Amino acid sequence: MKRRNLAWMAGAAAGTAMLIFMIGLHREEQKIQQEIAASVVRFHVKANSDTRKDQDNKLAVRDALLEKIEELLDENSDQDKEETEKILRRHLPELETCAEKVLRERNCSQSVEVSFGESWFPQKTYGEYTFPSGNYEALKVTIGEGDGHNWWCMLYPSMCFPDAFHAVPDEEGEETLEKVLSDEAYDSVLRHGKLRFSFFLAF
Repeated sequence: MKRRNLAWMAGAAAGTAMLIFMIGLHREEQKIQQEIAASVVRFHVKANSDTRKDQDNKLAVRDALLEKIEELLDENSDQDKEETEKILRRHLPELETCAEKVLRERNCSQSVEVSFGESWFPQKTYGEYTFPSGNYEALKVTIGEGDGHNWWCMLYPSMCFPDAFHAVPDEEGEETLEKVLSDEAYDSVLRHGKLRFSFFLAF
């Protein structure tokens, strides 16, 4: 009987310890995501639908806006995350006009809205960097109904790639990312969102 009780107590203790560990891990992951979100600005383009034409329109708008954004940010080469956000907010009408011009030139009458605010992102990988799912500040572009496959990238630090499968991270963007994140958060991003934890049970 005593052995059974001891075995039950040991099992209960192990289960409790594991539960505490999992709760702690979840909280740590949330903390890391919030730190990353506070340090970056993302870019989100939503296509009208998944038809070939709508997806091509999305990519055309994306390319034009990336070129325009690069011009705007190059004029303020020393900007940080807050300054990047200010520049984007200040030029929202200009960016929306640019996107609309691209669509009209492609004989597309769909509406397009360019805004800046908080947006939910799934886990995404840019080159060798993986960013956890969660809410991030982002420049958002919605074409038409916005029901098609989306396109994501990072505006600050600069990590926008036309081809995510052959992406070569911008060296300056990499250096900036390492500077703005803590060692733990940067390590998590490089380890595809996995945190390093040591877990010991002693009885």
